[in-house]
Amino acid sequence: MFTEKRDVETGKYTLGLILSIHKFTWTPITLLLSFIYSNYSQRMMIMNGLFGSYGVLWVLKSKYFYDKNFYTNKKYEYDLKNAIISYLSISVYYLFPYITATNKQEISLFDTYLSTFLYSLGVFFHYGSDAQKYYTLKYNPNKLISDGFFSIVRHPNYSGEFLIWFGFILISGKEKALSYVPLIWLILATLLSGMPEKERSLKKYDEFNSWKENTKALIPFIY
Repeated sequence: MFTEKRDVETGKYTLGLILSIHKFTWTPITLLLSFIYSNYSQRMMIMNGLFGSYGVLWVLKSKYFYDKNFYTNKKYEYDLKNAIISYLSISVYYLFPYITATNKQEISLFDTYLSTFLYSLGVFFHYGSDAQKYYTLKYNPNKLISDGFFSIVRHPNYSGEFLIWFGFILISGKEKALSYVPLIWLILATLLSGMPEKERSLKKYDEFNSWKENTKALIPFIY
């Protein structure tokens, strides 16, 4: 799980490995913050469970159906200095458990319901679509993936991630301005970089334009 998927030059680290190590820390980080701030409320326990499980699921994904681009693309290969910068930049996501740990107001029943609903639906889309992509490319590498999850939206993994983040915002506290910082970071990473880059790589397929015209990017029937 914490190994490179190909031979990498000594002193270099791929984004895939960096992400796996980072996500591995999510469970201990949220539990540690709960302990530091002596917060064992229902709000905090929900964050511990969902934030931590997201990290565990990512680590498992990195073993069984990882994103090859993060491991094989030279663009995502860093020396130690830039690997540390990359790690620290995605540590903005630690804000979710931190804000939750410092929030002494108990979560409402409605926010409990909606946050767990959004998280569960998001996990289904995020990891389900990643699994579909991995195994389709493994057994049929020259095919544009436009069925299954990818017939609903063009970027179902990102759609799922946004749903998960909305769930985390509700848990940490929707009235807290800092709760929206990780969401802003995700928007910048996906809309300005991730999605355009993926679509450029898919233009080589003849059916891409038709698929793009008939399938929304993130939100079915809307966007």
